[in-house]
Amino acid sequence: MINKILKLSGSKLFIGCVIGIIMFFGFWFRTYKIDNPIADWHSWRQADTAAVSRNFIKDGFNPLYPQYDALNPLNETGEPNPNRYFFAEFPLYNIITYYVYLNFGIHEHYARMISVIFSTLTILFMYLLVQRYSSRWVALGAAALFAFLPYNVYYGRVTMADPLYIFFSVASLYLITKWLEKENILLMLIAAVSFSLAVLTKPYALVLLLPISYLFYRKWGVKMIGRVGMYAFLVVALAPFMLWRYHIYQHPEGMFGTTWLYNEGNIRFTGAYFRWLVYDRMSRLIFATGGFVLFWIGIVKGFSKKSGYFYYFWLASIFAFFVVIAKGNVTHDYYQMPLVPIGCIFIALGFEYLLKSGQGIVMRGINSIVAVALVLFMFSFGWYEVRGYYNINHPEIVEAGKAVDRLLPKEALVIAPYDNDSAFLYQTNRHGFTYGGDKIPKYISEGATHLVSVNFDDATNYWMQQCEILEKTDTYVIVDLKLCVMDRIVLRK
Repeated sequence: MINKILKLSGSKLFIGCVIGIIMFFGFWFRTYKIDNPIADWHSWRQADTAAVSRNFIKDGFNPLYPQYDALNPLNETGEPNPNRYFFAEFPLYNIITYYVYLNFGIHEHYARMISVIFSTLTILFMYLLVQRYSSRWVALGAAALFAFLPYNVYYGRVTMADPLYIFFSVASLYLITKWLEKENILLMLIAAVSFSLAVLTKPYALVLLLPISYLFYRKWGVKMIGRVGMYAFLVVALAPFMLWRYHIYQHPEGMFGTTWLYNEGNIRFTGAYFRWLVYDRMSRLIFATGGFVLFWIGIVKGFSKKSGYFYYFWLASIFAFFVVIAKGNVTHDYYQMPLVPIGCIFIALGFEYLLKSGQGIVMRGINSIVAVALVLFMFSFGWYEVRGYYNINHPEIVEAGKAVDRLLPKEALVIAPYDNDSAFLYQTNRHGFTYGGDKIPKYISEGATHLVSVNFDDATNYWMQQCEILEKTDTYVIVDLKLCVMDRIVLRK
């Protein structure tokens, strides 16, 4: 009976069914609160990305010049950005979203669904990649972990380009593996294009050149230096990224200030650095205690002749990213998304080791119970940590945004103060400014027509007294800045 089960488990049909089931439920889990407005966790970054997609419809489709909603300066230099350029990464995600919006209308759940689809497809490539270097059981385990890890489920349905990057990074490593096995020119081109799209989507994909270089060396040894195919791959993979960077450097006003991401405050290798990345993110949030234990067991016991040092070079590349972009990784928890695929692999390896270790039925049974318990801890603690991410903590910005969209003309320039967070401005479906306070007179002089506020602070109360109130509730107010007591507003002249 056992032999029959083992033969069945090794069949392609059985594996295909299991992968199909994992992908189905992975897709389903990612549709949880798919119709959320863009006001949940990390809504500021989601809103900027979603605004670019929406503005492709509103302002015209030009992927070389993506635009978001805010008119205030984008970076710390304070350089004016009157065209609202938004050069964060090549807008591949926005291009895909544009064509969906064009056919089905502008609805955020369509944008989220694009992330859901690519995150679900990554599950398949996780299996295909890992089964080339480990057992099918490890590959299935890694795919299942990627599918159901609560942190990854949430970030697999956000309106951000990161799920797209994760897909292309995993797909690239698989395609490179296939190319090196067959040494086929077409496979090389497909792999190079895939890696090129990963780098265009997120430039820090460049760290994957470390495990890719290892795969080259493993295939060709030092003779890789003379391989034309390798150089052809690098040219095809990196040339589009270099052209894109050259293009956006012609418009510095539309580029984020990124110098702070590296090591602002000299945080690299301090106690706070390790506390945030190791204890808070890896142990508490992403791998949620149980997975963190299995992750380290997998690192210690995961080496095999089949995989060589591939997994370790992949992990080293992610740690290199953590070191180089130290402040960015400490500040934003979504920066650790590239750790998830390789982390799931090592967790699966650790789980397999526990199942196989121990002498005698009793010890094997105990080890199996421990392994299962650690996985259960990971999922339960992980969900406990992530469940609040789906909450709309400030529904008043959504309510106020709907009122603005109902009352104001499409050409209105809105001041939507939200501590420079564009999530509020996005809800208004208007262009404008994200600061308030003493900047309001300056924005009026630059053409701002209305103030919408969910914070009845001194600045808001002052303009409420000076100008006509279009609508006021307990949670928001909309003020017409064109209808004011002109002799009292000296700075407007």
